[in-house]
Order: sequence, then structure tokens, then C-alpha cells
Amino acid sequence: MGAVASLAAAPAGAGAWSPAATLGSCAANGFARAAFPRDSPMHATGRGAIVWSAASACPGGAGTLVSVIGRDDLPARPAYARAPGGSRLTLHPPLALAPAPHGQLAIAGSPPSAALARGQLVQGSAGGPFSALGTIAGGVSQNALATGYLGDLAVASPTGGDSGRAGARIDVERYFAHALSPSRVVPARDGAVDELTVSLDYRTDAIAVWRQDGALYAYDLPASGRAQPTQRLADVGPAPRITALISDDNRAFVAWADERGPATSIYLDASASGVRFGAPRLLERFDNPAGLPYPATSPRLIRLSSESVMMAWTGAQQGHWVVRAAAIDLNGLRKTSTISDPGSDALLSDLEPGPDGEALALWSEPQRTPDGRLDLGHQALVAARGIDAYPGRTIFGQPEQIAATEPNEDATVAFDPASDRALALWRGERGAVQYAIRASSRRRGRLSGG
Repeated sequence: MGAVASLAAAPAGAGAWSPAATLGSCAANGFARAAFPRDSPMHATGRGAIVWSAASACPGGAGTLVSVIGRDDLPARPAYARAPGGSRLTLHPPLALAPAPHGQLAIAGSPPSAALARGQLVQGSAGGPFSALGTIAGGVSQNALATGYLGDLAVASPTGGDSGRAGARIDVERYFAHALSPSRVVPARDGAVDELTVSLDYRTDAIAVWRQDGALYAYDLPASGRAQPTQRLADVGPAPRITALISDDNRAFVAWADERGPATSIYLDASASGVRFGAPRLLERFDNPAGLPYPATSPRLIRLSSESVMMAWTGAQQGHWVVRAAAIDLNGLRKTSTISDPGSDALLSDLEPGPDGEALALWSEPQRTPDGRLDLGHQALVAARGIDAYPGRTIFGQPEQIAATEPNEDATVAFDPASDRALALWRGERGAVQYAIRASSRRRGRLSGG
């Protein structure tokens, strides 16, 4: 039976979020991300941290900055990440961050250049030091690291460049281990592997999905038993936005946005048992409103703490960008809801599960200029808290404004599993790292059972 009968949510401006505060005022390269170590969706195993790349213009110079998250989920003054000997770690952006076993965090940095094709993977407690865990064969993305239910860690990186040895490398650290298991390299066709993403389930079964030579591929890697052959899912354009999730019932889901010229198509491929994919389902196809490129942060697939699966994506409606959400079950994608104001423009930035069966969708709302264009240099940030309600529908509360219309970009969010607070991060004016904290819904009227 569904675990949800009601949802408490605050209207915009009602005080769900703390006022925006600045964590770092120097220019930052790319996203700032937060993560909390855990061995279940409801149990923290260590302190969380915020991680981002500082630019050479920062007072301390270029490097990887870490801010430990303390009492009441307030971030501490940032410091440069250090190796065990005390030397500064410089992980090149883009970065990926994920919870790791034993109350630690893993940070992946990309190769510094195409000529130097190795990046770094380090691991340590939030306050450091961070020890080398392995290398990254190619550039990392937001989805290059994944954490399993018990805290297992997976990293996926492309290997071989565009040579005949191109492939996808998958490394896994089990929750009871202190090192990576032997790497598995999935051979691929000629041409560089890109847009690589990875997901883990409870048993540490993994699925990797990537684009190569104009097509989308998926590879199921069970923790035990024989791996399946690589599966070709669909033809795709040059830069699909891909998200993937493997479930504990031996099924998997892959969603992607395929942008071709001025139009975008949103697809979902839900596998049969045994992770056997069939024909993908087209969810919607549209001309991009205001001629804006499709956002790189959409679509998103997540597993809730209740084990339900939820999807969110940026769609279009009557000439406006909108944010949509839907539950996914054994019957596939269920009823789709538009959770942003359909009369405004909204671009999905993030979707994250919380410890109490809920999810938080975060999006930006760029403003229209007099000539009808969208000004991405001035955006409000908005969030909504939602649940997967029975049967097969999502319910989201009223949107909550996090930041007023300003030079806001690169927004992300993370949940503290111990407190149920959410921490939103974004880049503000001149690249300053800013944050706001959402009060725990446990004190505001939590989900009620049914």
C-alpha cells in the first residue's frame, strides 16, 4: 500500500528556506556539490561536505575547496583539500562528488587536458585528508560517480579515446572494502565514448550507459554471475543528456533528451526483468522555447527511500519551458504532472531523494527579455517537495522560492539523511558560491501513512 496520504509544503516566501548566504566569494569553475556519507537513505555515517573548484583568481589560487557541513547543516569556512602528507590537492574540473564507504566522501577530477588523459579519484572524511583511490580514464560528469544503498561506490570513465580500444571502464568499491575492485572495461565500437553515466543497486549490480558513434548503449554488470552483452538502445544526436537507474528487482531505466537542431525529444526505456531493454518510449517532442538549448541537467531519475522510482525533466508547454515529474513502476511511466508554473519558464536543475520518502525538485526561472529571449544571466531559483503517491502519481507541494531573480546558475541540492534538511547550492554574481538551507519537514508536518 502507498505510504503517503498528505504532503506538507510551504508556499513561496513562507520561510521554508533560510535566506541566501555566501560561502565563497571568489570565482568558481563549474558546479558546487554537497554530499553526505550514509549506509542507508536514513542513516548518516559521517559529516557531509561541499566541494567545488576554485579558479586561479581566488586569493589562495586554483585548487579544490572543501567546506565541512556542521551543526544545523551550516557549512564551515572552506579550505583547500589536502593529501595525507599535507600537500594541496588540485583536482581539475569538472568534478564529481559522492558518498563513499566508512563515512567518507569520494571526489573525482577530470584530466587537466586532452594530452594528459588521466584524472584522479580520491577519498577521505569531510575534513580530509583525501587519499588516492584510483585514476579516471577520461573526463567525469555529474553522473560519473554513483552510490549504492549500503554506501557502495561506483565510478565510470571512458577509456581509449577515439581509438579502436575505446570503451567504458567501471570501478566499484564495496561497502565493506577499502579499495576498488578490479576494473571492468566494456569494449565498445570505434569512436570516443561520451556522456557516460553509472548506477548501482542494493546488490552492487551496476549499469553503465553512454553515447558512441551516434548511438546510445547500455551495459548491465551484475555483482555476481555473467555480464550481459552490450545493448544498443537508440540512435541519438551529438550531445544527448542521459540519466540511468538500476533497481533492486533486476530492472533498469534509462532516460535521455535527444536534441537535434532547434527541437528536443524526451525518451524513457524501461527494461524487462533481467535488464533486457526494448523499444524506448517517446514522452514528448517539441521545438525549444525561445530558441534556448536544452539544459544539461535534465532529465533525472532517482530512487526514493521508499524504493519507488521517480523521474523529472524539462519539457515544453504552449511556448514555455516547464518542469515535469512522474512515478515509474512495473507498468512503466505513470501519470505526468507539470510541477512548475506553466505560464512561466522553468529549467530543471536537480532532483534529489530525501530520507522520508520524499524528493526535492530544484529549478531555475529565467526571465523573458522584451524581444522574447530568455535571460539566463538573471534567474530565480525555485524548489518543490514531492512524493510518489499510490497509485502511480507524484504529488508536489507549492513552489518555494530560494533565491530572487539575480545572476544565479549551476544550482544543485542535497539532503542530510540525519536531519531531513536540504541544502541548495548555486553560483551567484561573479561566480560566488551561495547556499540556503530548507528546514526539516519532520517539524513542519511530515508525510503521513496510509
